[in-house]
Amino acid sequence: MHSICRNLYRAYSGNTINSSQLPPLNLGNIRKEYVALGIKKYFCTSENTLEQVYKEVSQGDEEVEYRLKVLTMEMELLRQEGELVPETDKLKAKHFVELLKLKHRNGRKKYLEYIFKLCKRKENELEKKKQRALQFEEHKKNRLPKDLPFEDFVQTYDLLHNNILLRIRDKSINNLYNSKLINAMRFGQKLVFDCGFHEKMTDRENSNCAKQLMLLFGENRIHDDPYDLHLCNFDKSSELGENLKSCLPTMYDPEFPLNIHQESYLNLFPKDQLVYLTPHCRQELLEYDHNAIYIIGAIVDKVNQAPLSLAKAKEQNIKMMKFPLDRYLSWGSGSGKSLTLNQVLLILLDLKKTGDWKYALRHVPQRKLIRDEDILQDVKEKLNNTRKKWNQYADLNNLKYNRRTGFKSQKSEYSKNRMSVISSLRKE
Repeated sequence: MHSICRNLYRAYSGNTINSSQLPPLNLGNIRKEYVALGIKKYFCTSENTLEQVYKEVSQGDEEVEYRLKVLTMEMELLRQEGELVPETDKLKAKHFVELLKLKHRNGRKKYLEYIFKLCKRKENELEKKKQRALQFEEHKKNRLPKDLPFEDFVQTYDLLHNNILLRIRDKSINNLYNSKLINAMRFGQKLVFDCGFHEKMTDRENSNCAKQLMLLFGENRIHDDPYDLHLCNFDKSSELGENLKSCLPTMYDPEFPLNIHQESYLNLFPKDQLVYLTPHCRQELLEYDHNAIYIIGAIVDKVNQAPLSLAKAKEQNIKMMKFPLDRYLSWGSGSGKSLTLNQVLLILLDLKKTGDWKYALRHVPQRKLIRDEDILQDVKEKLNNTRKKWNQYADLNNLKYNRRTGFKSQKSEYSKNRMSVISSLRKE
């Protein structure tokens, strides 16, 4: 594919650069320069052409600019082959940086398919928004006017006229939920998320981690007894910080009910109350401690599954515990035992409220577990297999016991004796 793209690029631009003679591309500082330039939301629109994006990403490096143009040719060929590839004007500078990091064609193809689906989802949302706006305009034309006489107003039962229900707006609901979090910040139990693993994760893992942090924030604030959340070791300029800022745009406002700290939790809380929850330790959390401050590693380990949280807790000499998943759950074959951050938060919320592990572990996805129906089906299959093997070697209706060989069929013994008699007669 690269050879085809190289030939097309030569024919298009007359450039005779041979990529095989170029030194290996070093992308170590591209990400830092890219973040420092502030071009995260850089679109390839009519004002910002593709050539400008090449210059911004490459920073005058001919090798990087050449590889960007080869990637553009490769995307055009994939699009002509019928693959799901987004239009070039839909791509941002960060997408080109990620494509440069991917070494294999299959990885670039999957990443382009991922961007294509995101673009189509946004287009569908905009289309639905336009349709809702048109429906609302039609409803405004067909509804009754507001300046009706009092008698007609009373006789008209409608959401905008006479109604026994009080309208509750989204702002009121948000104020209610935020008031719960404010009370939790004053009197509730503290829960810490260690955000110091952003360097160990890929860009996609950082994006998934930010989405999980956003989901757990929403799940926590609608609970009856929410936690006082603390994000420690948080770097605002990191990939995780930027993604979380895009998910929660008002997270840095002083009135936002979330505690964000750049320093470590060791400098904020007493060490004897800290308990690091890591799935790699041996000690199980059987009884919930309402006075402890639990720490959860904010990490998505799809690529790097090393016990990073265990190593960090050991290095800092912090007490470690894990969920008793194997004690209460039956895991299916081939299913991983990893849980998302929002699932861990939901388990802790139910455990704090009820103290019942069986009830709290209802948030574990059922696709990872063995159901009772599957267990019965496996038992039936094993019984059928044993019956087939037994029927193959023995007659269940006519058995006799032999002290040396156990149960044997009389029919099989009779056939053996008959064959022995026939062979003796033939010899005579």
